[in-house]
Amino acid sequence: MKLFPAIFAALLLATPAFAAAPKEAPPQKQLTKQQMRMKDCSREAKEKKLKREERRSFMKSCLSGKK
Repeated sequence: MKLFPAIFAALLLATPAFAAAPKEAPPQKQLTKQQMRMKDCSREAKEKKLKREERRSFMKSCLSGKK
């Protein structure tokens, strides 16, 4: 039964070593021109609080460059 406290103590001492290792963020992918346009149009539609058909119509014209 003396083995259990030794294992428990070892786990407690090892935990900060694992927690201290910083996690690297995944590399950011470069957005394509179309993806950037989609993001900008979507943000603008959200700011205008467009819903359903109004949003669909706005997105269609925005993505085609007609705004």
